[in-house]
Amino acid sequence: MAESRQSVSETLAGIAEHRPVLAPVLNAFAPLLEARSALPEKLSPLLEESGFVLPPWQPERAQQGAPLLAGASLNGLFPLVRESADTLLPLLEALPGMNGYADALSSFFQKEEPCMRAADTLLTGHETALAEAAERIQVPPAVLLFALEVVVGPVLHALAAKYDAPWDERPSSWMQGFCPVCGSFPSIAYLDKRVFDEKNAFLAGGGGKKHLHCALCGTEWHFRRGACPSCGKEGSGVMEFLRESEGSRGERIDWCTKCRSYCPTVDLRERDGTPDMDAMALGMMHMDIVASQKGLIPLKPSFWNQF
Repeated sequence: MAESRQSVSETLAGIAEHRPVLAPVLNAFAPLLEARSALPEKLSPLLEESGFVLPPWQPERAQQGAPLLAGASLNGLFPLVRESADTLLPLLEALPGMNGYADALSSFFQKEEPCMRAADTLLTGHETALAEAAERIQVPPAVLLFALEVVVGPVLHALAAKYDAPWDERPSSWMQGFCPVCGSFPSIAYLDKRVFDEKNAFLAGGGGKKHLHCALCGTEWHFRRGACPSCGKEGSGVMEFLRESEGSRGERIDWCTKCRSYCPTVDLRERDGTPDMDAMALGMMHMDIVASQKGLIPLKPSFWNQF
């Protein structure tokens, strides 16, 4: 049986106990992360009421590297986005550096057409369209992108939860380093725990399989340990890792020697529990600093890894 995951608060408390220096940052983000974690379940009934047609998983498209929502529009999901915004924007605006944009962001998320057009840029990656939207409401593009990811992420999580992970089913399993649902890159990776089954030795295993965790919708998928999620290079000497000499608790940076991208990674075989991955990504900020000092590039830029 799979081990249940810690809550956001449990994960952050464990990080703060081990690394007290991070406590101010963890405490600042805690209300936002906790509320965001609870939203997908709350949004699920609204998704059912919306009549939004879930696109089918198509193995042929997946083998060509097309995520589930590639080419899709989020039109019809504005009530969910509004619900998410009403819950999360007050917490988002309480973060350092965000309170000056409260009125502009609140107004933006109340208007369906520009809001949903900008939300679609999370799936298309159209940076120009996002920059134009940010200019119209007079906020920096990075601020609008962060707000969109925070608000729209739980909506996409609720959508992704309707699927039974067909992207991990062989022989047509997902082979890309970006999310099989929304196309975003992962914020963190983990190596799974050893499996013990007293009744069936054939179900036991040594663990260590690599999983990537999407920064936007929270989807997780298997990935090859020796491959780079960014450039796709694979083989001996491609992936290296950095870790502290003592007390790392499985925390490390997996980085590519070819393109110099990196992803924070936690080896669950070296930990007692299984943390909430979004909270864990924040809690590895100390490793982001190490990566920055070595000139490495985050696979997924975030509010806390841009130095």
